[in-house]
Amino acid sequence: MSDLLLTYIIPLYNTETYVLKCLQSIVDQDLSPDQYEVIVIDDGSTDGSRAVVEGFAREHSQVMLLTQVNAGVSAARNLALEHARGRYLQFVDSDDYLMGQTMASLLRRAVSEDLDVMVLNNRKATPDGVVKLATEAFSASTGVMTGVEYLDGHSMTPYIWRYLVKRDFLERNQWRFNPSLIVCEDGALIAEFMLSAARVAHDEAAIYCYVNRSDSAMHNPGLNHLRKRLYSQIDSASIIDGTIKRFQHDNRQDAPASVAGLRNVYLFFALTRAFTAGIVDDVLDHMRDAGLYPFPCVGPEANYGGTKWKIIHSLMMHPRLWAMLSKLYLKIKKN
Repeated sequence: MSDLLLTYIIPLYNTETYVLKCLQSIVDQDLSPDQYEVIVIDDGSTDGSRAVVEGFAREHSQVMLLTQVNAGVSAARNLALEHARGRYLQFVDSDDYLMGQTMASLLRRAVSEDLDVMVLNNRKATPDGVVKLATEAFSASTGVMTGVEYLDGHSMTPYIWRYLVKRDFLERNQWRFNPSLIVCEDGALIAEFMLSAARVAHDEAAIYCYVNRSDSAMHNPGLNHLRKRLYSQIDSASIIDGTIKRFQHDNRQDAPASVAGLRNVYLFFALTRAFTAGIVDDVLDHMRDAGLYPFPCVGPEANYGGTKWKIIHSLMMHPRLWAMLSKLYLKIKKN
């Protein structure tokens, strides 16, 4: 494998404490520098993140730093895609990192089997370094199948960093992340390319390590930010719903249940979070405007089967009751 096989794409925003470990874990993989490139996109960081990457790039010529005015992770990844040259793409968040030295073997398999998409397992880590296998998302290796066949037997994991994607496959279809989405942008894109992929395989390698930290943008406690996040979650569900309808129209068959399962999960947990934040009416209005309320219950295809979820869903489908219970919950919590 001597050509440029892989482009790592890393959006960067105020992760000065983490990004060096991320970058070091990439160059420590078992690829030679001429086989891969690393594109870091500084999305208007206000801390020392950029300086850390600049120093690292001076020592590693395969690292490229791009800059944009703060526009979000989707715009950052899209900018990187305009410059990417690798045969395959690996999306990495700047506060996460890779483990082991297994990328060469993964790429050999992807190339030899001419995969459009390879799905990977992952590990989770706390900021203080405790690492464990994400067993709830673990799947054994599979042979090659279509994306539809894969989704018929697996949940549709909505994290782009679990997918090794052929760049030409994305480019031929002109797929990009939706820059209007501030969260759940992964799921909207993944639904599109998985329903279209002709050659997909799962590899049980767990090379990616997701760091769950409470100070990330996903945990911003501000109510206005939360409202925007929940609206984005609903908008992503709406995009997935449109993808399902196009697939069913074009193929005269139902889309795999796991795709609708992800749509339903986004809606379900938007209303759950709205409940605890006291913004049920706002979120319900946004769902209605998107034509997504009422919506089906989450089910086993999304790893949320069972009586508990059915009861909660039943309450959600009574909007006045759900809003009243939310007010009662907040009153009890306040006291």
